[in-house]
Amino acid sequence: MKPTILILPILVLISFQAQGQAFAFAPSRDANEATEYVRGYKLAVAQKVFDALVRARGDISMQKPTLVLNKKDGRIACFNPDLLQVILDEKAYDLCTTFGKDSLNALASILAHELIHYYEKHDWSRNFVRQNENLETSRNLENLDEGKKQETQADYIGGFLAFSVGYNTYGIMPEFLKKAYKAYDLSDDLPGYPSLTDRLSMVEAAMDILQELQIVFETANLLTILGNYADAATYHGKILKTYQSREIYNNAGVNAALAGLALFDPNEMPFVLPLELDPKSRLVSLKNNDSEKAARRNTLLRLALEHFERAVQLDENYPPAYLNKACALALLGELEDADYCIRKGKKKSSSPQIASDFIVLEGVIAALQKDSLGALKSWEQAQKQGNAWAKVNIATLQNASRHAVNAVIPAKGLEEIEQYQLGDFLQKPQPDRTVEVEPKIFCGFSQSQLKQSRLLIHYANKGKDYVLVQETKPNYTGLTLRGIGLGTGQDKVLEAYGKAPRHIAILGGSVWVYPETNIFFRFSPQLKVESWGVYRKSSL
Repeated sequence: MKPTILILPILVLISFQAQGQAFAFAPSRDANEATEYVRGYKLAVAQKVFDALVRARGDISMQKPTLVLNKKDGRIACFNPDLLQVILDEKAYDLCTTFGKDSLNALASILAHELIHYYEKHDWSRNFVRQNENLETSRNLENLDEGKKQETQADYIGGFLAFSVGYNTYGIMPEFLKKAYKAYDLSDDLPGYPSLTDRLSMVEAAMDILQELQIVFETANLLTILGNYADAATYHGKILKTYQSREIYNNAGVNAALAGLALFDPNEMPFVLPLELDPKSRLVSLKNNDSEKAARRNTLLRLALEHFERAVQLDENYPPAYLNKACALALLGELEDADYCIRKGKKKSSSPQIASDFIVLEGVIAALQKDSLGALKSWEQAQKQGNAWAKVNIATLQNASRHAVNAVIPAKGLEEIEQYQLGDFLQKPQPDRTVEVEPKIFCGFSQSQLKQSRLLIHYANKGKDYVLVQETKPNYTGLTLRGIGLGTGQDKVLEAYGKAPRHIAILGGSVWVYPETNIFFRFSPQLKVESWGVYRKSSL
């Protein structure tokens, strides 16, 4: 989840026909081309980016391709399905470095594009044709112009892959294409390839699709943070129709699990899980009777389990999926299965934060089994590691006042960013761009009126249901009404605003939400404010 959600990616269009059976940026000048391997720091840098992209895709059901850095000027970059190699020219690597601060973004865009050719199985038709040369079906298939679709798909899905890792590559590829054609002395009209003009147009078309996907993804995460779980589920469903990864399934599962958790009365589950910090955020005044409420939450928790299991299937070494799956099992009362999942996840975890979250969950399971001493031992161990969940659970176990633990300082004034009034926007919403998520459900993005922040809006039911969020960019220098700015520590936020009524865990950090003040803070792993936002929403 991270605001993470910038606007970005990228990439480049590779050839529309088989060049020796490889998906290549440009035709090879040497018919007997042989790879000359490059080692050293250049390969190390490229390998780091490559490995991050493969991890983000998370599909361990497919063999990991090998990255090769080629000394010779070959095809700029290509994917060879026969050798399971992504081959990048050293010259293309050097070309990426000319982008300065965007050099890694350019590199990620190229590598992600080639990886998508592999993960989306774009070579299946070629293999079919080669293995069934005498069949009329294969001859007809060979004549189909599906290359354009595959290359465009590699651009926007590859772009989203790079984006999910954190590479801001949006808008880079058109410039890269121009530089590559000049550096390789390529004609604007290469035999077997679209013209450079057409390639640039197609990159722009792919980026258009990509930007829509990013806006949906970003809005889905904000909806989860602010408790609009049903809406967030709709957004996740749209993303999963186009792109599947361990992170997307995990986010969708967390959303479903939080929706189920919201249907528990605090007396039923008095302790907090590594999904939320304060059970007072749960809905305790529902119109449904107890049996209907239980059935609804169990359905949501089973859906969450399905999402977490898919994340595990894509990457069996992904600890957050095990942690969240164990939380869902605990909420379903399946404590033995939850314990097994914890033990399995702890073996795969190298992050101290996630490891302490597993310990917190062990304490919750002990407490639910009336083992107060065991629960306290686990939480004290996690608290020594700086785990915030542990402190609240210890207070609950020792019958401390929840009001004292979660005291919120009364609101004073209306929080604003860049002196921009959200109410004015709501009176006449005019986002720079809108995306239809489903019929009658839209999201939008706007930053043209702002310099150091951005707006995201969700609206449905002809505007009767809405969420509008304005969030700071990294260059924002302003402060909240209580003197909190980017880089402020959690202790100062606690002193200024009190204990947050809503606290959401995100990978590598957390988000504190203050509904009374309509403000939220995102914290980095170093417990510093990395962004903050204000919002308005219709009642759920």
